[in-house]
Amino acid sequence: MTSSYRVVETGVTEAGLSTITRDNLVPVRPVPGGRGLGRLWEADGVLSGADAANSGADAGKSPADSGTPFPTAGGVRFWTVTVPPEDPDAPPSAFHHTPTLDLGLVLSGQIVLEMEDGTAAELSAGQVFAQQSTPHRWRNPHPVDAVVAVVMLGWGR
Repeated sequence: MTSSYRVVETGVTEAGLSTITRDNLVPVRPVPGGRGLGRLWEADGVLSGADAANSGADAGKSPADSGTPFPTAGGVRFWTVTVPPEDPDAPPSAFHHTPTLDLGLVLSGQIVLEMEDGTAAELSAGQVFAQQSTPHRWRNPHPVDAVVAVVMLGWGR
């Protein structure tokens, strides 16, 4: 599993020139279920015309540091999720639901997206999903970690 990601953020100086405002390493932290979470960039209110100068300030914090980890309406989260191989003797994880539009790209490995009605899609490296605030669960029935990059957009559905 990758231990950290380098995140470079840009902005604008008082003189109106583009600049690099931040260049740091964001750790991948373990979360329940053996998964790894890289919280690369986070901001709330940026999609609704909020002050972009304050965006990204929550990047790299753990879920306990910033209240709810999911974006509010107009908010954005850019994460990586590492899903280890599942234990064939363990029961499947429960379905969960987030009030977000999730756009994801499988970076490595393979992962299975399962829906409540029994439909499923197996996604491999280079394949994309758009998940529209629906109950779902992820599985990794393969022998290697799967890594997924996800942009979560908060909306008021």
